[in-house]
Parts: sequence; C-alpha cells; structure tokens
Amino acid sequence: MTIIEINPKRGGAMKKIVLRIIIGMAAFIFVLILVLNSFVVVQAGNVKVLTQFGRTIGVTFYPGIHMKIPFIQGTVNYSIRQVTYETSDEAEQSRANYPDYTIDTTSLDGQQIKLKFTIRFSIDGKQAEWIFNNIGTMNDLVEKVVKAEARSYARNIPKKYTAAQLYSEQVFTLQEEIANTLRPIFERNGILMDEFLLRKIDFTQEYFNVLEDKQIAEERIVVEKNILEQEKIKKEQVIIKAEAEAREIEIKGLALKANPEIIQLEFIQKLSPNIKWGIIPGEGIVPILDLVKMQENMEELTSSALQPQQSEQEGQEPDTSPQ
Repeated sequence: MTIIEINPKRGGAMKKIVLRIIIGMAAFIFVLILVLNSFVVVQAGNVKVLTQFGRTIGVTFYPGIHMKIPFIQGTVNYSIRQVTYETSDEAEQSRANYPDYTIDTTSLDGQQIKLKFTIRFSIDGKQAEWIFNNIGTMNDLVEKVVKAEARSYARNIPKKYTAAQLYSEQVFTLQEEIANTLRPIFERNGILMDEFLLRKIDFTQEYFNVLEDKQIAEERIVVEKNILEQEKIKKEQVIIKAEAEAREIEIKGLALKANPEIIQLEFIQKLSPNIKWGIIPGEGIVPILDLVKMQENMEELTSSALQPQQSEQEGQEPDTSPQ
C-alpha cells in the first residue's frame, strides 16, 4: 500500500492561480461589455435618440458610429425611410408597411362609397426627439397621427362632393384637397408626407344602374331631337315648294290675263303638240302666229317673274346643318 503526501502550500497556490484566472476573465468580459456599450452604430436610413436615465438630452445620432456612456445612456431607434400606409378590402394581403381597411362614407347626395388610398411618408429625423417625447414609437406615430387623421378627413371631405362629381375628373380635386389638408398636420407631428394617392372610389351597384338609365334617357332625347329637326326641315321644304307653286300659278294667271290668245295656244297644243303655226280667227286681218315662239316668250315671262322670288327663298333657306 502506497501513501501519497499532499503539500498544503502547493494546493493553496493552485487555488490562487485559478482564482486569478477567473477574475481576469471576468474583468476582460466586463471591459468588453463597457467598450461595446460605449459605441453606437446607426445604420443608413435610421436615426437614434440619445437618452440618459430614460430622458432625452437633446442629442440625436445620425447614420455612422457614435459614443455614449455605458449603462447610463441609451438610444431609441427611428427609421427615416419612406413607408406606406394603405387602405384596401383585404388588408391582410396588402404589402404596405401599415395596412388598413377601406373607409366607408357618403357623397353629398347620399350615395354610399368606399375609399381606397395610399399615403407615402417618412419621419423627419430632425424631429425624432420631439416624436419620442410627445408621441412615442413609430407604431404610436402611425396609429395616433397617420391613421387617425387620414381616416377622419378621408371620411368627411368627400361629403362635399356629389357622386357624379366623384365619378368624374373631380376625383383629382378631392385627392388634392385631402393631401393639402393632411400635409400641414403631418408636418406639425414630425412626418414628411411624400404623396397621397386616391387609388379608387367604389360605388354601389344601385348607383351604376342609375347612371345606365340616365345614359339611355339622354341618348333617347338626342334621337327624338334629331327626328324633330328632320320633320321641321321637311315641313319647311313643303311650305317653300307650295309657295313657289302658288307664285308660279299667280304669275301664269297674270300672263294669261294680259295675253288671252295664250289660252287658244294651249288649246291648240293640247289638240296637236307638234303644231308650230296657227291662224287665229278675228276681225279684219287674220293673223298667222308662230306658236313655238309664243310658247318660248311665255316661258321666259314666267321664269323672269319667278327669278326674284326664288332668289329670296334661297336667301331664307333654313340652316339644315347638324347642330
């Protein structure tokens, strides 16, 4: 049997070495933690508000590397990149940073409508400290300002417009009015609104039925108006023709009264249209008449009498061009 003798002095030295190693490692870890907590790295597109014992001290860190007092000072991060708040029917499927549901409201004439819009905005990095002190985190900012203000004005401003106006180009006027209303409100709360986009206004099916009936009625009015104009033109043409015929008969009657022998001429022509000469009975010398020449003189007389009347009628001819 072998007996091992242990030296108490040697065992105590080993314990001291182990203790020193542990203390050294703890000190190294502590120093490393101090060093790591002394540096603040701010990534691009972000700012960090410096706090000391939970309160701001008027310092904001911008992208880059910065130093702070370990354990005493801390930071609150805000993204200053552009983000989107968007309303849609299926908010859970939206790819916006902050999705929300559509807004139900009414037009000036009581039509039910739904608004779908998108707001592009970002935080003003210079006001990050004010946002932290007065509003809170980024989510608080969206909930208390962007969502609350946008939904309120998007619900109330359209009530100033009729459904017909919102269905026409005045939708751009509505979009501009909402944007101009929200922009100064956002700026007062440290938000830079890049754009307000009114993507779509949904109307009820009943309203589309009303529009369709109105369109059909307007087209029917146009057709009836065209028919009425055509009938009016035809009536005027008949009146003009009748007046021309009456004038011709009047002139012809005056010619017959002034030249009674024309009656005998017409009688002879009806008996034989090819007769060119004739003897008219009378007292004294029996005249031989050139019937063809007499007929030509009669036509010239009638034509010359009608000429001024026709010119006057042509000058008064109604405008039949389409309006």
